[in-house]
Amino acid sequence: MTDRRSSLLVAASLITATVLLPGTAGAQPGSASISLVAQSPWVEAGGQATVELRVSGEVDGTFLELQFLEAVDRKEFLELGEGVLPGPVGEPIRRPVANHLNAAGVVSLEFDTRPARSLVSGQGTVHPLAVTLFAAGGTELDRLITPVIHLPTVPQDRVLMVALGFNVTGPPPLQADGSTRLDERTVRDLRALADAVGDHPSVPVDVRLPPATIVGLSRSVELADASLLADLERVVDRSLHVAATPYVTADPEAWRQADRADVFSDLLDHGELVLAERLRTEPTRGVALLPPTAVPATLDLLHRLGSNRFVVSGSRLDPRPTGEGSLVRPIWLPGTDGSIYPALIADPHLANHLADTRGAVSAVQHLMADLALLSWAGSTEPGGVVITVPPGLSFDGLMLDLLLGALDTAPFLEPTTLSSMFDTLIGSRLDTGRVHDLWPDAVIGVSRRATDRSLAEATVAAYSALLGGPHPAAAHLSDLLEVTAATELDNDAMSPYLAAVYAKVTEVLSGFSTPDDQNVRLTSRRADVPFTIENLLGSRAHVLLVLQSDGRLDFPDGPTLPALLEPGTNRIPIPVEARTSGDAQLQVTVRSPDDARLLQLESTRMLVRTTRLSGVGILLFVGAVTVLAVWWFRSTRLRSKQSGEAI
Repeated sequence: MTDRRSSLLVAASLITATVLLPGTAGAQPGSASISLVAQSPWVEAGGQATVELRVSGEVDGTFLELQFLEAVDRKEFLELGEGVLPGPVGEPIRRPVANHLNAAGVVSLEFDTRPARSLVSGQGTVHPLAVTLFAAGGTELDRLITPVIHLPTVPQDRVLMVALGFNVTGPPPLQADGSTRLDERTVRDLRALADAVGDHPSVPVDVRLPPATIVGLSRSVELADASLLADLERVVDRSLHVAATPYVTADPEAWRQADRADVFSDLLDHGELVLAERLRTEPTRGVALLPPTAVPATLDLLHRLGSNRFVVSGSRLDPRPTGEGSLVRPIWLPGTDGSIYPALIADPHLANHLADTRGAVSAVQHLMADLALLSWAGSTEPGGVVITVPPGLSFDGLMLDLLLGALDTAPFLEPTTLSSMFDTLIGSRLDTGRVHDLWPDAVIGVSRRATDRSLAEATVAAYSALLGGPHPAAAHLSDLLEVTAATELDNDAMSPYLAAVYAKVTEVLSGFSTPDDQNVRLTSRRADVPFTIENLLGSRAHVLLVLQSDGRLDFPDGPTLPALLEPGTNRIPIPVEARTSGDAQLQVTVRSPDDARLLQLESTRMLVRTTRLSGVGILLFVGAVTVLAVWWFRSTRLRSKQSGEAI
């Protein structure tokens, strides 16, 4: 028992909480105040409890009063912050501050909960503890409330499964000018995650990492960034379970509504490839965290992309789940055309604990008390909950360390992965087949972004075809183009990336030149017209020659001619066939070889002069002369005959 109490006290130095009562007496200038530094994360029924309090201000003659309040259910617990408090239980415990104050200004108190007999029960309970600071004369100076978890006297056979589904997001590091600037908050979140998971390897964590940031870390010359990447790779091999994530943050429903679901699919493929290469892991697609904009068609899209199980916030369901029992059971979500998909509920109340403005220690203690109430309520069948982090909340290193440490040691919880929780609950007695509709947020439209992206995509495709396929320069433009899909960028922030793409492609347009005078003389019906063009790019270029004439020339090999231009001067023979002798106009337009032939690189007009007739031409000429001779001869005889008759 002593060893167990010691381990709990060690955990107490990590898990703390403070709830300030609305409307209670606050510390006045020149008076004293208290804040909670640490406490026992839980106590055995009737066992010892420990709290550590920081006391600030004038403490002479002050004393502390600790009063347990009646046990609360989950609804009452969630309402504690509204100032509605249950009645007292047992006698208050009073301690002079001076007798327990150390040099750091911290009061350490250990007290026995057994005199409060109603605290002892067969089932586990959560009792709020009111801690009040009084002046020597009995005036209340400050008060705080913290929940205390009392374990059941008889351990329960069922424990609550808990899965952590974290989503780390952040703006892409790649800048429009090609430089890399890592987002400090995103890097800080990743560092906090790597450290916490590394310190608690027995607690599995499902996480979605930002692939663009992982690429930025790999390209950074900073030792701290290299160390972070190495630490992430190390914990991935242990308890960090990485899910496939779009290369940059993107809303699948927004792109689906813009008829560009392929953009999200490509981002997901690229992100998966990056995570596999940089972290040496195999990201999974089986379980997806639904965005708040998800509708049935979103489920179908994600299903086509490899996700067959989903996690959805309880605030996005209709009807909304009520009661502890409904939160720990799987549900089903309808897709289109009668399809349904299994899902687990991420209770928003659990997530909101992590956003506690009183700090990380308060957040984790309240979360653990809430989980204890869920664990001890309802069915004896296995149940599970999913804990997510509220959108926009930065990962606090202390918060993660406290949370994982508490989950690792809590006797009423069983940390597990999302996949394992689905495997256990789907098809179990708790799987009642309940179907909930989705209640989505409005989508932030990307129609303009999709249109701008489509034009830029065609430009990059033309540029890539010009360079002959995969090429570092084309890959860089594709990277810039991908960044334009990031949710963190608005239309104004997206414009410099598109401008950079077009600027790079525009440089190609001035990379080719042709001599002004390329007139040629042909002495046969069929011949090759020599066409000269200068490639100034410094690398090979794949082009397409588009040929046009004024009707006097035919092109035996067709009106288009692919060509490979080496750096420097290139002379390309163009097969032509003259219909007649004389001058003919030949227009040669050099274009990119993509399907759209989007880029016009150069255009020139040539004069083709034919001085020798072809065999067909001579035959036609002789025939024409013969016809004229016969006509002239017959006309002459007719005139002679008419003249003789006139005499």
